[in-house]
Amino acid sequence: MNPEKETFETWNKMAALYQEKFMEQELYNDSYRAFCDAVKKPDARILDLACGPGNITRYLLQRRPGYRVEGIDIAPNMVTLAQENNPAARFSVMDCRDLYRLEAGYDGIICGFALPYLSEQECGKLISDAYRLLQPQGVLYLSFVEGDPAASGYKSSSSGDRVYFNFHDLKLVTRQLLQAGFETPALLKVPYPRPEAPGEMHTVLIAGKGSTAG
Repeated sequence: MNPEKETFETWNKMAALYQEKFMEQELYNDSYRAFCDAVKKPDARILDLACGPGNITRYLLQRRPGYRVEGIDIAPNMVTLAQENNPAARFSVMDCRDLYRLEAGYDGIICGFALPYLSEQECGKLISDAYRLLQPQGVLYLSFVEGDPAASGYKSSSSGDRVYFNFHDLKLVTRQLLQAGFETPALLKVPYPRPEAPGEMHTVLIAGKGSTAG
């Protein structure tokens, strides 16, 4: 089985467990708040990439009830949960590698930890696609785990289910953003409590498209 297919099957299988772990997770709320502060329109059209069970969408709609949120995820079970958790939003099954299928017009795109499941090349494509989809002054949020891309590989759960996890280089992701046309991103660091890896930090970049961008 190839890494992409195995990772998809694991996330689809683990949707309910992921919801149980992360639906009430407040660890990243400061970064979501920074995204909301950067998106100026009260009725902004927002795209939630790799939406999972809709935990980020729920935060966004609680903080900005006027947002018009659309979410996509490759795992149908995740999409089902996201719709149940956020009846006011709209969700569909789609791989974030296929953003070319969407029409432009978003004011914000939030991508919470999809990058660990994308290669360096796929990450660059997602950034370019996001730039095309965003309105001028649109905002892109990306979160990932920094590390040597050569150290990427499978991670296994206690049940033996595996996902292929990609580390990303901060300088490279920043360069991909700038090359796509984004402004210099704001950088946030989120400490992640993990007993087996004390001091682990997660990285968030929030980048604007710019008012004169085409």
